[in-house]
Amino acid sequence: MISGLFVAFYRVVHGRLHLPGAGWLLRRLAPVLPGLQAYPFPVPEVGVALLDFREIEAFGMVNLSLGEMCNDTNWYRCLAAALQPGDVFWDVGANIGTVAGYLAHPRFKLSSLHAFEPNPGPLKTLQSLFATNSRVAVHPFGLGDQDQTITMNLSSVGSSVGSMARDLHEGKQIKVQVRRGDAMRRELRLPAPTVMKIDVEGFEPSVFAGLAETIAEHRPIIFFEHIYLSDEQVKALIPKNYLHFFIQDDGSIQTDFSVRHGGHDVIIVPAEKSGRVKFEPAMPDRDRAVK
Repeated sequence: MISGLFVAFYRVVHGRLHLPGAGWLLRRLAPVLPGLQAYPFPVPEVGVALLDFREIEAFGMVNLSLGEMCNDTNWYRCLAAALQPGDVFWDVGANIGTVAGYLAHPRFKLSSLHAFEPNPGPLKTLQSLFATNSRVAVHPFGLGDQDQTITMNLSSVGSSVGSMARDLHEGKQIKVQVRRGDAMRRELRLPAPTVMKIDVEGFEPSVFAGLAETIAEHRPIIFFEHIYLSDEQVKALIPKNYLHFFIQDDGSIQTDFSVRHGGHDVIIVPAEKSGRVKFEPAMPDRDRAVK
């Protein structure tokens, strides 16, 4: 009960009044209030996520429910434009399920959604969100270029922030399972993705390598984070006859590599599917951090 009151307070003060302080209060209370460590947060027509407000990702899911996308407004707009009814969506690096939960809503009319997350912390929330959702499958492993147990570095910011490619220095390390994408898809008989999102903190080249056959044969539209990759690495990931578009924080779409760091993500689109993606300027959004 008391945890619900504090979350409601955050939704009003931060979401409706746009005043600072509510996020700080939740973060201070979460370590001492068990109810804020597994808070049942309903995502309408999708499921109920058990949010841990000791983790910054929990605030992201709540803020999205309040209509706040901040610098991700343009990204979500492009993602919605790329999807069509009946598509299969793969979320590689799903974390707690903020993006997957958004796309699992019936309005997108997806055939199925597959979420991959090897980090046991956010995985618990991800599994809770889709526990009763028949159109979403949660896979408790990451994707890479080979089947292996690999070290994931966690950040001191929270256990939901992790990387299998970057040294986050101050955080601890855990062992997680990674599967080679192509072999895993055949073994589990998963439908090939129509659209994919890959956000794995610098591990993207390994994911692409492990899905080489799937990408070559089925040519999905792919969104991936590029900020931890060099220009050469990004160019190497773009398959033949694919177009690339850098999604900028200012609402624009660019193809010039010299300005790609104006955003975090790139969308690559098979030339034959370019008609599926029509970019429109993003409307300005309230750029508010969790305060």
